[in-house]
Amino acid sequence: RKQRMEIEIKARCTDYGLVEKNLSKLNAKLKKESRQIDDYYNAQNRDLRKTNEYLRVRHSFGENKGTFAYHVNLADGVNDETEVDISDVEKFKKILKAFGFEILGTIDKHRKKFILGEFEVTLDDVKDIGSFIEIEGQGTEKDVVRVKKECMELLEKLGVPRANQCNVWLCDIATGKAKL
Repeated sequence: RKQRMEIEIKARCTDYGLVEKNLSKLNAKLKKESRQIDDYYNAQNRDLRKTNEYLRVRHSFGENKGTFAYHVNLADGVNDETEVDISDVEKFKKILKAFGFEILGTIDKHRKKFILGEFEVTLDDVKDIGSFIEIEGQGTEKDVVRVKKECMELLEKLGVPRANQCNVWLCDIATGKAKL
């Protein structure tokens, strides 16, 4: 069985109004709107910033339930993700700290997630960093080029210039691995 992975692009988004209007014209459905807090951690035995891996605890603001994720970046915008639900975020963070996992950084964002055909389109307004659009599809290794091309075409249909694409990911900004 071929491994499914997320295949995505990210771009700076300077006009949410235009993008949302275009999403509506294309019959996209708003799946979820929330304020999310992402805490990124480092392991004691290796620096995850150097191995293209990351550990993240995500929860919605004001809630104590969330997810714990282990992601491996296979290529630019191509990730193998493993996630589990957390019933008590604060206790889980306490366990991570007890085992020596340190927080590298936090991302605080207002997020709107839309479904458009086989794609997820996410609009993120990130505190102290800026506004972004992310377009994500799913596929196997053989689908990467096709899905990325379709993501780029959709980006342009939504009114975001191709030149706005950025190869810096929020996890890299949060952990200090990269700057915009």
